[in-house]
Amino acid sequence: MKKHIWGVTIMACAAMALTACSSGSGTASTTAAATQAAATEAAGTETEAAASSSGNAGIKLTWSEVNGEDYGGTIGAKKFKEKIEELSGGDITVEIYLNGTLGGEKECMQGIQMGTLDIFRGNASSLSNYGADKISLSGLPFLFKDMEQFQEMAVSPVGQELLDSVAEANCGYVALGWMTEGPRHMFITESTYQKLGKPSDFSLDMMDGLKIRVPETDLMVNTMTALKASATPIAYSELYTSLQSGVVDGAENDIINYFANSFNEVAPYFIPDAHTFGCGVILMSQSTWESLSEEQQGWMKEAAAAAGEAAYTYNLEKVQAAFDSFEEKGVTRLDVADLDKWSEACQSVYSTYDEESQQMIEKLLSGKYE
Repeated sequence: MKKHIWGVTIMACAAMALTACSSGSGTASTTAAATQAAATEAAGTETEAAASSSGNAGIKLTWSEVNGEDYGGTIGAKKFKEKIEELSGGDITVEIYLNGTLGGEKECMQGIQMGTLDIFRGNASSLSNYGADKISLSGLPFLFKDMEQFQEMAVSPVGQELLDSVAEANCGYVALGWMTEGPRHMFITESTYQKLGKPSDFSLDMMDGLKIRVPETDLMVNTMTALKASATPIAYSELYTSLQSGVVDGAENDIINYFANSFNEVAPYFIPDAHTFGCGVILMSQSTWESLSEEQQGWMKEAAAAAGEAAYTYNLEKVQAAFDSFEEKGVTRLDVADLDKWSEACQSVYSTYDEESQQMIEKLLSGKYE
């Protein structure tokens, strides 16, 4: 800007000199006027450019997803990109990186917190490890009976209260919206199935001592421990080989992700216990959020709502299709014979929370989210 002001000053001085030397000459006066007009126009152009650069036009956001193309979170991410670029008239763009290109969940959660990554589809259950305890309550075992009930919570005042609690925790994240991913189930390897005596169904006592891979979150570790399993936190990128080599006996995840990552190849016995729901949350770095105008923040929330709806619709259709494909893909379903005992066993997880958390747990258990 200083360089421009100096240039404008020189041009103005030149115009004055021309006027003084003209002695009434029409040609000189015309030249001076044209020069002065050019200087004024240049100053105006510079002012407009400065105003534009002082705003947030041309924002480029980076979104990381640990899964691939055939995943609800990816569908949601693409919808978010489409919507935010539409709302901003192309001034805000989103670059989406899939398959853990920018790191696993732990690295991405830390990246968001440090401001080196803009957006990540995280898991609500993981947020308790990073200072946002309240929203992680949504990942408690056996809170929801189906996807429809979870989605009802997600778009309710209670769902918004949980989202708002993330920013209130002041731990580096802002939760823009939910992504309903569906129930999470167990699956075990061939060798584990053989070890258990080739059962036709599954029961709680069979969980005793099984090494079950879980995400690196206290909540999931505590849930598996309550179910008598040996919870084994392993990076998601290492799960396939861990199942294949026998490092773990089984794992848990939603059925779409189970097939999308070909876990059925190394763990072909599926146990639909729906012990918890995939509580996907669209997380933005707090530093990125605070750099946006109020209008742009509104766009982000609107885009997140569209992303959540797209992910829910996609997952709802895919879940049933996945169950219908078991025979085709060589998967054996082992139904749980004593699911009530599983729920009872997990009451010990609930009892560890304080009084304030218990109030939110009661809201979630009630099924009334107003």
